[in-house]
This record gives sequence, structure tokens and C-alpha cells, in this order.
Amino acid sequence: MTVAPNSPFCQRGFPLHVVQHEIFPNDDERIFYAVRIEYCSALSSPNEMADTRTHRKRTRDRCLLLILSTCWSILQLCQCQCSLGSTSFEKVAGASLRSARLNALYKGSPGEASITKECLNRCRALADCDSMLLSYTAQNCMKSTMTSEGRRSDVAISSPPSSTSYFEKICLSAPRCNRLWTFERVIGYEISGFDDRTIPGVNSRLQCQDLCLREKGFTCRSGEYDYAFQQCRLSSEDRRSQPSSFRPAFGDVDYFENQCVTDGATGCNYEEKEDTDIERVDATVSAYSQSECQQQCDATQSFLCHAYSFRQSSSSCKLSSDDSFNLGSNAIRRRIGTSYYQRENCLDLKLTCTDTTMQLILKTREPFDGRIYSQSKPYSCQSFGDKQTVTKFVMDVKGECGVEVESDDHLTNTVVIQYHPLIQQKGDRVIKLYCSLFEETNRTISKTFQVSQGQEPAVTAVVNATAPTPNIRLRITDLNGTDISGTKIGEPLYFRIEIDEDSVFGIFARDMTAKNGKSDQMIELIDSEGCASDARIFPPFDKIPGTKSLQSKFQAFKFAEDSVVRFQVNVHFCLEECNPVVCPSGTQSWGKKRRRREVSTENDIVPDYPLVAAIVVEGSPFGNNTGPTGSLVDEREMEDSEEIVCTTKTVVVVTSLGALFLQIGLLAACGSCLLLTRKDQRPRYSEDAASTITETLPPFGSVHHSRLR
Repeated sequence: MTVAPNSPFCQRGFPLHVVQHEIFPNDDERIFYAVRIEYCSALSSPNEMADTRTHRKRTRDRCLLLILSTCWSILQLCQCQCSLGSTSFEKVAGASLRSARLNALYKGSPGEASITKECLNRCRALADCDSMLLSYTAQNCMKSTMTSEGRRSDVAISSPPSSTSYFEKICLSAPRCNRLWTFERVIGYEISGFDDRTIPGVNSRLQCQDLCLREKGFTCRSGEYDYAFQQCRLSSEDRRSQPSSFRPAFGDVDYFENQCVTDGATGCNYEEKEDTDIERVDATVSAYSQSECQQQCDATQSFLCHAYSFRQSSSSCKLSSDDSFNLGSNAIRRRIGTSYYQRENCLDLKLTCTDTTMQLILKTREPFDGRIYSQSKPYSCQSFGDKQTVTKFVMDVKGECGVEVESDDHLTNTVVIQYHPLIQQKGDRVIKLYCSLFEETNRTISKTFQVSQGQEPAVTAVVNATAPTPNIRLRITDLNGTDISGTKIGEPLYFRIEIDEDSVFGIFARDMTAKNGKSDQMIELIDSEGCASDARIFPPFDKIPGTKSLQSKFQAFKFAEDSVVRFQVNVHFCLEECNPVVCPSGTQSWGKKRRRREVSTENDIVPDYPLVAAIVVEGSPFGNNTGPTGSLVDEREMEDSEEIVCTTKTVVVVTSLGALFLQIGLLAACGSCLLLTRKDQRPRYSEDAASTITETLPPFGSVHHSRLR
């Protein structure tokens, strides 16, 4: 802008014009603004400033314009959702946030390609969308200003899994990938025994996730954050590569899985299930064959595709990030005409064949001490691991291994890979082997467990003593507290030993075992001191909060050739209460009585009382059917929610900072106006020539000056 030197509005040192210029976008989602202020350097004649009142009015107008411009820029800056990093999302499958006020965000149309992508993009762009609930069946999503920060217990997981997923907006300082969401979270779970790095003193789960993204020593596929000890544990394994070690955690621990990495194993087959579907669609594409649909799943970049369903009649290919590994087998629904496929739990197997033998070589990352055996000849043809990472299993074609000749040039057999020498758990696999005597390569196809059903009631016992008789109840329940007599491998259960609260006794448990239905196989779960023999199979007992009763949360297991599991535990009584014992692993267990000097007559109270219960455990349809469960979500609330705005701690902090910046900006603008007014009262100067100076203010939050053109 050029101003004539004799202009009546040109005063030395005064801003002549304020212009709000264009927005400068930045890759890390911060927004910058530039304000251009033009100054005059001189006056040509003092006589041209005679009308002082008019000049001062114009000066006030300029100051007002400057104040308004400053306020607007500061308010826009306060709206930045992630000024120090990048915005992403964290997903909790099959969940919702209790007490969250939901407002409509987006309603999809029938046949829309990706409701997930559209909803997440809309939420990312809105400052008042801190979390989102997505309904796959209703094809809509609802936004909320509430998050699970400080209220982990409000994240409700339905059982069976509902057709919703809860997404929470997170701010990451580490570089993120191009996935729609960066982490998947499972509240109250962990992978036991596969920590590659442990970092103490981490202040939050988000910092732990940042450390996972920045890890250079290994590929960080998952992690756990312990809120109580502020401990971050990172792992190169995840719940799909080590399903038998994925279990409920002790204490306040959350598991998260990195979505910015590819699946750990390569060359894995997809397991097929006809006339079924998971009905949790993240993207829909067209495909004319099952193989083309699988290629679409493998090539997906916006999320990790773990499963797909193909419908030949409509050439419909639906891709999903969920499967039975993270939702459980109950999430799979029957749908005639649709075939469902999900990635198998990949095994590093090598099969070599001759005309007399079949040799299977299993490679594991951890020493293998389980059992490999022929499904049809489990006792005459088996091999036990000797705690090595390479295990060989040789089957004689003409021996007692059940090898069958399928045709003149093909041999076949079905083997079971069991990670424990006696019991079957989540993650154990049944593999069907094919050998071609004229080909060097052989393929493996996974099959599923088949276990018959049955029922046996739980046992209630009464203990007689000199004190008032305590009623002891042994219960095996699901996560909702319902007594069960049958379940599936990997389902989370509670083993409870209950006592009346008005009893003078306390209890502890020890010498606990599990036997098969024939009682010819047995494993120890709790030793004579009350400590867990293997916490991955059966964790130590803990007190039920606010009671004298005990419980242990475990995942259902079974013996290889028997679906019945019989539990026996010895219950000991103490006056008033029993003290916990500190086990070699560092955990506490209510399995040890008080010292003799504390209660001298303790051995004379009552003898240990044995409790017995039995359940029937079935094999799961996919061999991996576990997933956290909780309360049911009513999806109708998503459609009828009122427009109610709630605040959060984050909103309060951001609003307070915005108000502070606004006050600072107003004070600075007022100071500038005062300075300009004082300068207006100084003597005027005349110069023969004058020029206009254009200055560009630097963008807020930037260390560089951006010149305006």
C-alpha cells in the first residue's frame, strides 16, 4: 500500500492499515495467521495535521481493529486440537463409554463404501469431538466431548460383543502412520512373559504409546501400561502371535496394539467358515472372486485388515479390522450365502516327506515344552518338547501315527500342537498335513477342535467347627457373575470361594489341582504355600473387595482328550482373617495362614476342607475365542440422543489457557494504543520524502518469519 507524503492520515510511527491475511496450513495440523501492518515514516507538512480530532478518531479505529484482529487470532489458535503433535485415534472394539452424552455426527447411506473412514475424518476435524461411538449395523456415528481419561471403568464391553466400537481422539508427539487409527486398546488385559523393554516412570498411557512408536531396537507391536506403578512395557509380540499368553491382568493395566506395523507373520492362510459373517464392516469393495477379495484385504492401507466376507451373488467384498481373536467367536453371526475368512494364528512350520516318514518341524520364539501328537493316535504317536525353540515330530507312514493314503501320490494326517504338556488352552492348534511324494512343497490347513458337551453341577459344602458354622461356597462364574457348568477354551471365568461375611473365620486356599474326567491326568494350579504354579494358566487368589471371600480370574482350559475339568482345592480357616503370602514371582496370594505366634490355637480350629467342582470345556470354532466381556450396549440410545454438551478436564484446561492468551493479547493491544496516543502528542516533523513500510508479523507458535507477497 502506498501513501502520499502529504496525506492527512500519515503520521510518523503510526500504523496506517491493518490487514488480516490468508491462513498458512501446517503439516502437523497447527494453524498460523499473519497480520500485515503498514506504517508511515514521515509527514510532509505540519499544517496538514490541523484536524486533530478526526485524526485521533481514526487512531482509535485502528487500535480497535488491531485488538479485534488479535483476539480473533488467539481464539483460532486455542482451537488447535493438538498443537504439539498429531491427532489420531485409539479404538476399543465392541465397547461404549457409559454416561457419555452423544450427539449425532454422521449417518451413512445404504451401501456406503466406508462408514468408518467418514466418521473418523469428521471427528478429526471437529474441536468438540473428543470421542466417537460407531455403530456398524445402524451405519451411523455419534460424537461426545467426554473421554475415558480418569474413568477406565466406564468403558463398557458387551457380551456377546455388540456391533459398536468406541474411538477416542489422542494426541501423539511421535510420527504417526497413515492408518485411520493408531492403536487398539483392551482394558484390563496383558501379554504375560513377552516384555522386550520395560520403562519405569512413564506418566501416562499416551507417553507409553509414543515410546512404542519411537522404539528402534525392535518392532514394537504391542504394549501395556500399568497406571498404579506408572510402568510402560513394550513387546515385539501381540495377542495374535501369542494368544495363549494374552490374559486378564492384575491391577490397573491396559493393553494396546500398534496399528502402524504389518501383521507379524507372513504367508498365513485364511480360515474359511461358510454361511457366516462378522458384520463389522470397515470398508466395502467389489470383487468377482474370493481370491480377489482376499487380495483387497491384504492390500488395504487405511487399517489392518484381519478378516473379510465374500458374497458371490452380489460380488460384495467386506473388509474388517476385527475377527474372533479380539472379539471372540460369539461375534460371528449366521448369514446364508456369505463366506467368512480370517487370518489364522500363523505357525512357523516346515513339513518334509519321504515314502516312509512325515517330519514336521516347529519353530517357536520361546522354548517349547508342550506336546505334539497325532489326533487319531494321541498316545501311540506323540512328541514332547524339551524346552528348545526347534521341535521335531516324525511320523512313520506305516506305523501307529494314523497317516492315511489319500491317493496314489498324497499322504495326509492331522496333528495337534499343544503348548502345555497336559492341558489344552487358547492358542493350541489342530493342523492337517498333506504330503505330495512328487512335490517339494507341502501345504498345511488348520482345522478346529471338536469337543462334546456335558454338564456337572458345582459343589456347595458346609464346614463344622466349634465356632458358628461358616458356609463355604465354591462357584465358577462368567464375568457377569453367572454360575456356569460349561464353557469354551479361552473364555474368561472367575473361580470364587465364598464365605459368610458374619463368620468369625477368614479363609485361604492351597493345594489346588485340576484333573481330567477320568482322573488319570492332573496338573497343580496352587501349591502348598498358596502360590500359583503357573500364573498364565491359573493366577493366584485375591480377596473380593469388601468381603472375606476369594477369587481368581482365569481363562478356561481343558485336557487334550477330555472335555471335563475337575477342580479340587483345600480351604484353610483362620480366626478373623488370614494374611497373604508373597510368592517367588512377587505377587501376593491369599494362600497362607497366620504365623503360629499370632494365633497360637490356629491348628485346633478346623482341619482343611476340600472343595470340588467340575466344568465342561469345549473347543472353540476357531481355536481362539477369547475377548473381554462386560455390559450390553443399547444401540437405540445412539439414535435418540439429545443435544447435550458436557465438559471435560481437557476442555477446562484449553479454555483457561485461551482466556489467559486473550487477556495477554488485549493488554498488549491496549499498551500499543496507549503508546500510539502518547506519540500523537509529540512534536511533528516534516521531511521532503516519505515511504511506506510493510511489516509481516510471524505466525503464532512459529520461530520463522513468513514474508507476505
